[in-house]
Amino acid sequence: MKCYITDGSGIQNLSLANRPEPTEPPPGEVLVEVHAVSLNYRDLMVANGKYGKKDPIIAGSDMAGVVTKVGQNVTEFKAGDRVLNAPFRCWPAGTLREEWAKTFIGGNGVDGVLAEKITYPAASLVKIPSHLSFKQAATFPIAALTAWSAVVTHGRVRAGDWVLVHGTGGVSLFALQIAKMHGGRIILSTSSQEKAAIVGEKYQVQETFDYNRENWPELIQEITAGHGADIIVEVVGGASLAKSIQAAAYGGRVALIGVLGGTDSAINVRHMLARQVTVRGIFMESTQELRSLVRSWESAGLYPHIDRSFPFEQAQQAYQYLQSQKHIGKVVIELKS
Repeated sequence: MKCYITDGSGIQNLSLANRPEPTEPPPGEVLVEVHAVSLNYRDLMVANGKYGKKDPIIAGSDMAGVVTKVGQNVTEFKAGDRVLNAPFRCWPAGTLREEWAKTFIGGNGVDGVLAEKITYPAASLVKIPSHLSFKQAATFPIAALTAWSAVVTHGRVRAGDWVLVHGTGGVSLFALQIAKMHGGRIILSTSSQEKAAIVGEKYQVQETFDYNRENWPELIQEITAGHGADIIVEVVGGASLAKSIQAAAYGGRVALIGVLGGTDSAINVRHMLARQVTVRGIFMESTQELRSLVRSWESAGLYPHIDRSFPFEQAQQAYQYLQSQKHIGKVVIELKS
């Protein structure tokens, strides 16, 4: 079986390898033929040795494929079912536990999914909506689920809410689509005028601005007529977190997702106290929430934004393209067209 191995020594050392092909799934698991894998910023961190252990593992964390065989005690799936995976082998519902956190695939010594075949717990798989292709479905496990957690599970979005989304990567575009699905009004920040124009037009964003401008929290107050942003999807971290808190509405919810701008931030506590702002760390969500997301997405008939897909043989180029930050939305690797 062909698969890609990463040892944390850099994208340039992501290597195509052969491993024994799984044939019989253990009890409670299924054998899946992988058709597509999508990439996340976390995959870059793992490959570059900036995410936990550096043990050689199969790369990748998000896949879509077809069930070819089911193990004992599996009743919810059968051969031929199209499925996508939850990013944890075990996080059924509720708040994440320490023992479940250790099952996060594609990092910290746990094999991922960038392989021709995998076995996976049936309880952590979800059927793919009929209107989505494999490469579209492969974008859901981390990016869409993280956005859902930020905007719905913990953001509690309501119609008319002002939702501030930073950037135009996979999580950000899912966040604005999910917010629009629930009647939210979107403000988008990006330093690229070209990306702002493309995303703004396609998704009917109310306002866009350059996040490099010094006084952008004041701009948010102007755009919202002094109300502030009800939900802020904070993918940058660092100094941006403090500004997001400053831009929040009374009772605003800041979803802290990424650390592109670093892990240290000088927060003005008065801004949090005065406006009763909640800052919530988002680390994906449970399989239960993934199922809720997929049901909502299917009902709305929406499609994820895929910037570019690469063949399996060009996985390293896919990683390099993601790292270049030229993309809008998701980058996908196709094992089968």
